[in-house]
Amino acid sequence: MTARIPAVDRETAPAATRPLLDKLIAAFGKAPNLFATIGQSPAALGGYLAFIETLGMGALNQREIELINVYVSEVNGCGYCLSAHSLLAGKAGLTRDETLAARAGRAATPRESAILALALRIIRTGGGGAGGELARAREAGLSDGEIVEVIGHVASKAFTNAVALVAGTEIDFPRAPHLPQP
Repeated sequence: MTARIPAVDRETAPAATRPLLDKLIAAFGKAPNLFATIGQSPAALGGYLAFIETLGMGALNQREIELINVYVSEVNGCGYCLSAHSLLAGKAGLTRDETLAARAGRAATPRESAILALALRIIRTGGGGAGGELARAREAGLSDGEIVEVIGHVASKAFTNAVALVAGTEIDFPRAPHLPQP
């Protein structure tokens, strides 16, 4: 499938996107296709990169963040983000079985399970009716700040899932097994 919104490269990118692509290339050795697609808009790419960088310095650990990323991408049917975050989940210490379990909304601890339950409520209702999930998160030890961070990570992934699905972004990561079909 040809991308409906193409990824940019240094030559085709808007001038304000080029320094952002340079940072991505320095960090990853390349600009992943999704970031290069978001780079059609320097404002969107710059804002997104700043958001995830700052949010990544929060209280949630990398394992918890990748659990959210994998689960949200599965629920939203985004093969691109699911492939990317299945790889990153391994780097965050999740086993293959834990990553597959996260795709089904299952986690190893009550805290992680509460995070995924809250994430699902946010995906499905925008957070409406989350009283039970909020109570469960608090019982599992999440602070109000960590709960807000869960919401931020879900919102972040909803953005990239939507870009990848709308744009038809070509997957440039090892494909996750059994990709969902949008």
